[in-house]
Amino acid sequence: MTQQETRPEATTSAPPPQHPIPRGRGLVTTVGPGLVLAMTFLGTGDLVSSSVSGAQYGYALVWTLILSLFARIFIISALAKYTLMNRYGDTQILEGFKRIAPWLPGAMAVVVLVAGFVTQATFLKAAAIGLYNLTGGSWGGDWGVFICSVLIVGGTLYVITRRAPLTILEYVARFASLLMIGAYVYALIRIGHFDIGGFLQGLAFQIPEDDNTSGGAFAPIVIAAATIGTIAGNMPNLLYSGFMKDKGWTGPRYRRIQQLDLIAGMAPLLIINLLFWIVAAEHARDVGGLTISNEQDLAGILGAIIGPIGPYILWLVLFSAAATSFPPESRGFAQLAMNGIHLSFKKASHWLGRDEEDPWFKRVQIGLFTVLPLVASLPFAPNLVTLSVAGTALSTLLALPAIVIALLLLTSRRKHMLDYAVNKPWATIILGVLGVIAVGVGIQIAINLPTMVANAFGG
Repeated sequence: MTQQETRPEATTSAPPPQHPIPRGRGLVTTVGPGLVLAMTFLGTGDLVSSSVSGAQYGYALVWTLILSLFARIFIISALAKYTLMNRYGDTQILEGFKRIAPWLPGAMAVVVLVAGFVTQATFLKAAAIGLYNLTGGSWGGDWGVFICSVLIVGGTLYVITRRAPLTILEYVARFASLLMIGAYVYALIRIGHFDIGGFLQGLAFQIPEDDNTSGGAFAPIVIAAATIGTIAGNMPNLLYSGFMKDKGWTGPRYRRIQQLDLIAGMAPLLIINLLFWIVAAEHARDVGGLTISNEQDLAGILGAIIGPIGPYILWLVLFSAAATSFPPESRGFAQLAMNGIHLSFKKASHWLGRDEEDPWFKRVQIGLFTVLPLVASLPFAPNLVTLSVAGTALSTLLALPAIVIALLLLTSRRKHMLDYAVNKPWATIILGVLGVIAVGVGIQIAINLPTMVANAFGG
């Protein structure tokens, strides 16, 4: 379908009958893309950002969590709306981006190549650290984590060459989410208290002053920006359209089941993030202050709360979540990058609609997004916490403002959307506000970028 063509039903004024929602076991097996997407964020970003924020600043920044979860749901819903209910039959979001500006898919492809690699490097290192510590954490010297990374890459190569990798990962994602919820609920029970008043005060949209007394590596505004970027999601949001396509969800009849799927994925995400934050904040209050500067500090929290088994639970949580994230994002990032390239160059346009058949697809997926991230596990690489915070901030700077503004322009215009699917005024206003916030977050990250780079690579 060309850029000028529209599908036959594009002028209808009423939505078509919705695809029936399965019941019982069928409902459990049907929903999945939203949960897989949620777990791609949970690989390390939510665990690190929420724990660091709670430990260093208590509940002072908890408003960033609430705002970001709301923003994430709204942004992903707008993205799904376009891919299901646009006038042209587009099934990939970058096709819509090209309708805004011909150069935009190419620019986003560059962002995907850069930010996607950083994201994958963080996930691989997190999974490797989890596996290394689960197997004793005292073998291999400085190269133990790297050896675990090689093993995980080998497993990933097996998974991504199977015929139904998404199905496998849906079950792993369910296991990982239940494991995280159970572990942190138990930790909160062991703590035995929850400062509800302090939590409510933390919803007041305030940023504490940076007086350097917390001992943290990042200023409060950087932590806030990283949290918003991590939880609201940035460039990985774009993977959802590909996950929906894998499920066969194309066209407006799948809007209702897609919305249910998104809720099923985001609900455990809200619970897990709140638990990360509350456990870190309450434990920090008990010990009179707490600094999280590396992954061992994260394990130390659970160890202090629930005993010797605590660190092993943390390593299992970290390994399960990150290992769940790494394979689908290698494929998703490669598909996004290739789709952007195919939309940008005439010589490659014959691959449109079959991005994964391009010989370069597997080269990018395996080379850039699966094997090359091994460099993050080398002994001289930044530790997991600084890599996660700095990497997330960089990805947010490069992608979030452009994504929100593009979605605003696409879903608010009748020329792009089916008549009944054009945003209501309130939805347009919300996307506009989110766009302003995204630009503001980007500016703050850009201002603090030199410091973040120094912290990541200067020790």
